[in-house]
Amino acid sequence: MSADQFSCDVDESRGLLTLHGELDEPATVELRDTIRKASSDLTSTLSIDLADVTFMPSPAIGVLATAQAAARRNGADVVLVAPEGTIAQRLLTICALDHVGSLD
Repeated sequence: MSADQFSCDVDESRGLLTLHGELDEPATVELRDTIRKASSDLTSTLSIDLADVTFMPSPAIGVLATAQAAARRNGADVVLVAPEGTIAQRLLTICALDHVGSLD
């Protein structure tokens, strides 16, 4: 597995999904399914740590935005965590998507 290949870790006890590597097109499909499973079909709050993401094109941003909107409709939240200076933080800011810099 290359350093930028997509992978994710789910910590169900904390409601945390940590993403690593490139969110290319195949990864985007996996991401959508993983978010749904980790948040009980977007009915429970989920934090998504994007600090280790190295590539995030518009389809991946669309998956994240759609997940946030669907969770809100269901009375839950999808919290995007993108520390200052990361690729994710810059892209989420440009796209005006709600995000936080840390889990604190």
